[in-house]
Amino acid sequence: MINLKKYNLNKTQHRIIYSVSELNIASIGNILKLLNISKQALNVNVRNLMKKELITEISSKKDKRIKTLKLTKKGIILNNKINEEQTKKIESLFNKVNNDWEKAMIELSNEYINGLNK
Repeated sequence: MINLKKYNLNKTQHRIIYSVSELNIASIGNILKLLNISKQALNVNVRNLMKKELITEISSKKDKRIKTLKLTKKGIILNNKINEEQTKKIESLFNKVNNDWEKAMIELSNEYINGLNK
């Protein structure tokens, strides 16, 4: 499990950053559907990410009510850093269990559950 505190992020903020990086159209509506969180929870976290200069909000030229989120250069760098750390962690886990998918998923699940209990 990645320690998001060292990146000064909470889980929702990380999910927003990752979603914005992966969605073709990262509209507020699309992110709300994908993350299944309230508009208020999204708004609070988006404002915080904007203050940290990790994302920007762009109004549609066709309809000003539609807003799209985009990662800033700083946001792209942070997202890449977190993704790289996650990839290394998963590769290490698979090496530890000799690429046994079932054992890897059990290890990953146990680590996640242990992280929740802290």
